[in-house]
Amino acid sequence: MGGVYNGEGGTCHRGNIPCPLAVQMSENAYTQTYYKGGSFYIIYIFLPFFYYQGLKFAWESAVTGRDVCPEDIYAEQELHINGDVVLAFQQYFYLTQDLEMFREGRSSEVVWGVADYWVSRVTWDPTNQQYHINGVIPLDEYYTSLSTTRPTLQFAVELSGLLAHTAPPAWQDVADKIKIPFDPELKYHLEFDGYTQGNRVKQADVVLLGYPLAMSMTPEVRRNDLEAYEAVTDPLGPAMTWGMFALGWLELGEAERAQKLLESADGSGCVNFLTGTGGFLQAVLFGYTGFRVQREHLAFAPLLPQEADALRVKGVSYLGNRMDWMVKRGEVSVSVRKPAEESGSQEPSALEVVLNTGTTIPLTPGQSVRFPRQPGQIRKVNSGSYGWPV
Repeated sequence: MGGVYNGEGGTCHRGNIPCPLAVQMSENAYTQTYYKGGSFYIIYIFLPFFYYQGLKFAWESAVTGRDVCPEDIYAEQELHINGDVVLAFQQYFYLTQDLEMFREGRSSEVVWGVADYWVSRVTWDPTNQQYHINGVIPLDEYYTSLSTTRPTLQFAVELSGLLAHTAPPAWQDVADKIKIPFDPELKYHLEFDGYTQGNRVKQADVVLLGYPLAMSMTPEVRRNDLEAYEAVTDPLGPAMTWGMFALGWLELGEAERAQKLLESADGSGCVNFLTGTGGFLQAVLFGYTGFRVQREHLAFAPLLPQEADALRVKGVSYLGNRMDWMVKRGEVSVSVRKPAEESGSQEPSALEVVLNTGTTIPLTPGQSVRFPRQPGQIRKVNSGSYGWPV
């Protein structure tokens, strides 16, 4: 997440932080996401002026929620912050299953309001039977007034099922039929309709489809996306870019290649720029651990840089539990902390480790388990019984 970084005194809006915070400090992530929800009613007032429905978040805002961006084109066309906000809510829910925040805290209104906005913003193309979003600026700000962006509406549909809310059929229809440009011959995603391979881009854009959006694709396509855009990304572009490329290479097991993108440690590139800081933070927290927040589990696929013998991650928060991880060359150890008495926090769910080999290991609070370093997932015991909508 990100976007609002031209505030008073050069301060940077902290909307880029909820994703890593949610994994380690769920209560702080709640504060961040709730702040974003707190100003949505003011933004709603101005949507009729733009002939759209639902909720639209300001590109740069202050306490009122009004857009204070110094240039109108960004306020009008840089729309991906709306998807960013919903992604933060989605990952928070998957990590906590805190449905009360959506039922009582009005967060569901944010998710559904953004869904309504996307539906009102799309244009139907009868020729290719797909929806387009025209007149937008992608994350790569070198291009403007382009067609298509990549919002997802699935979480709005999921949340409706959990809260017994009738989801408009248009939410699922647009989610299924929104165009995502793809070259079937070169097997990579185009940044936008009409993009020419080799053209310079400003920053990470397409590569975010793999992380954090977790769009389904083959390892070949994921690699092709990284290869195609790493080669043409402006070396003077924003600092969060290289953290996302590094994370992508770690996802493919290319630790040495990822390390080259993280070597600059002279203090340049992202000084006092929280979006850049968040990019590098996520490269470590989600790259070397392989943590991926999924609907019914927390996936992991740990690996280490050549220069390190171990990686320790403390206080990983999942379904009311706090876990401490130690990743070594040959093994991984995970321990679940005993819950503090009368902590007032969420009642912890019983967890288990499920390795890709099929081995299942129960996690008992106060005890540590060890297993060979390999991909797997942390999930709630008997998670198949959880009432997700079909």
